[in-house]
Amino acid sequence: MDLFRGPFFVPNVKRAESSGKLSALLLRGGVTPQLQASYMISFVTVCLKDIFEQGKNYPWPRPEVCPRCSHFKVHGHGCTARYFHGFSSCLYLKCYRCPNCGCVITLRPDTHFSRIRTGKEAIRLHLAQRLNEGRWPRSSLSPPTMRHWLTNLARQCVAHLSDSWKEGLLAGFDYLLAKGQIPVCRFI
Repeated sequence: MDLFRGPFFVPNVKRAESSGKLSALLLRGGVTPQLQASYMISFVTVCLKDIFEQGKNYPWPRPEVCPRCSHFKVHGHGCTARYFHGFSSCLYLKCYRCPNCGCVITLRPDTHFSRIRTGKEAIRLHLAQRLNEGRWPRSSLSPPTMRHWLTNLARQCVAHLSDSWKEGLLAGFDYLLAKGQIPVCRFI
């Protein structure tokens, strides 16, 4: 496959590569093949209702040091909009940037998993009712979303706890959560 075709086509890189000037372009700080900054999520204890009411004016706690390089100061880097279950509009989460390594730190509520809009407690309650009673609770969440959680939980338990795990899926959820895993994540 030709690397210079498709949706990620960058004409300047092709011309520089074909003329033997790619290394000079990279050394001057031109186009780089990897990302300049890395992204990190930092979980903090906050109240979503307060964030919803105050918007971008919410007093977020500033990280004392960069979690990646331990630089002594990070700078504000604006806000990013994220959606959470139970709120009619987006909530603005604060971002910080390390001037030393370029790492962008996004603060996220510790009541939620990364990339999941529903809180940990709500997910566990929905899964508990399904596993104990055999049916999903009445909820504003869609049934495909809840089935997605159950399927992913089963996959995570098989992958991390093996077939010898006899405690059940709900105990597997608690065990994986205690180990720092996301029990309902698609990725293993």
